[in-house]
Amino acid sequence: LAARCSSRPIAAGGRSMKHYDNSSWLGTVFAWSATVWPNIYKPFACWAAFAVACYIAFDRMDIRPKGCGAQTIGSAMSFLLVFRANQSYSRYWTGRTQVSSFFAELREFLMVCMIQLRGGRRTLAFMNGHVHENPADISEDHNDARAREVRVNLVRLTIAYGVLLKTYTRIAHDGYCFGGMDCDTKWKIDWDRMRLRQLLKDDEFLAADACLGLLDDEGHEDALEGLARQFRGRSGGGAPARWPDMFDVQLQPAARMHTAISFYLVELIMNNTNDISNTIPWGIKERFVTSLIKMLLQTQSAFDMISQIIITPIALPYTCLCKTLLTIWMLVFPFELDYTVGVFGGVVVPLLVVLALLGIDAISTELENPFGDDDNDLDILECIHTLESEAMELLELSGDVKGRAQFVWRRMPRFIAEQSFKPIRQHLAVASLAADEVVPSTSNTPASSHRSSFASSSVSGT
Repeated sequence: LAARCSSRPIAAGGRSMKHYDNSSWLGTVFAWSATVWPNIYKPFACWAAFAVACYIAFDRMDIRPKGCGAQTIGSAMSFLLVFRANQSYSRYWTGRTQVSSFFAELREFLMVCMIQLRGGRRTLAFMNGHVHENPADISEDHNDARAREVRVNLVRLTIAYGVLLKTYTRIAHDGYCFGGMDCDTKWKIDWDRMRLRQLLKDDEFLAADACLGLLDDEGHEDALEGLARQFRGRSGGGAPARWPDMFDVQLQPAARMHTAISFYLVELIMNNTNDISNTIPWGIKERFVTSLIKMLLQTQSAFDMISQIIITPIALPYTCLCKTLLTIWMLVFPFELDYTVGVFGGVVVPLLVVLALLGIDAISTELENPFGDDDNDLDILECIHTLESEAMELLELSGDVKGRAQFVWRRMPRFIAEQSFKPIRQHLAVASLAADEVVPSTSNTPASSHRSSFASSSVSGT
């Protein structure tokens, strides 16, 4: 029988991309979380015990090692380790650049769409600055209503695209490379799916969800109420105990979720393009469509680069050589030491050397894949929340107050909010698609703080 997933709180402290005060010398030196210590303390302690045992044995037996070539091995191994660390650091910054590019292109895409959607009489008056002069004389027409529908669809699909990036980084490495993921990862992915369920229509969600690639039906709910029931009352806990410990994921190359959302965005733009015959007067002029499609292509390119970093590790022969030489060097190094120099020269200094080399190897492994839910991984949740806030601001700047009112804020569960360094307590949902609150109200997570701040401005809106 498959092992069952133990029902337990998800450990705190797993925040992405740790921020720290680099002016605090002692705070940096004595840090533990998100440093190399959690990854190297076991091999470091084993080697320290081994080195101390060798020192005591050689000292009591008055053995003076004559050397066994450890220095030669150490020189070659150190060069390989530093080169690997440089490559990993380059991958880390490439990933950071691609994430920034992805969300910047989405924001630019949304901004241009908001400006270029011609709308109707009231939209044109607002864009020309006349709506504040005689607001009662400027009423909405059919084209304004159609433009609002397009704006709302653009916002919800764009935000869903951003959420899908986070979902992909959760599943891509373990799921799409090794064919499985643990129950805690499935639990977090189900929360992402619930976010998507409150942004996408039924057919859109089912098309995207079918591309997720999960092979297990147990614990895989696709109805909104089922997902909401799954998380209601468990905002601080982990996966249910009835779930299997592991979920199988399809390894066969297939279309992924972002492909469906990209299709819906392109389809939305093409269906609301106003050509020379002016058949869609509320839409985007044809000459701007090419630029918008290029922006979406840039987001796909960034997405593909992120996927490449996740699923393509540094070549195994190189990593194998580095770790093999490091292991051999650590085994033979104690036999090369001069124990006549005392405890400091014969034990302490070698320990510092081993600490440096193990640390460099751990840093390389940590930075090689900067995506996921581990310490020092990039904080994509912050980028998503920023995009949500910017989308609401763009709706207001375009004068579409009624369009803005079609979105609501829902509270974020603690096990998701704690993955970001920033205090993210809410996420955006379409009012007509949103479920009731599943996270209990607390003083730190108001139900509608953003909504309340907007209420005063909606009184005089369209």
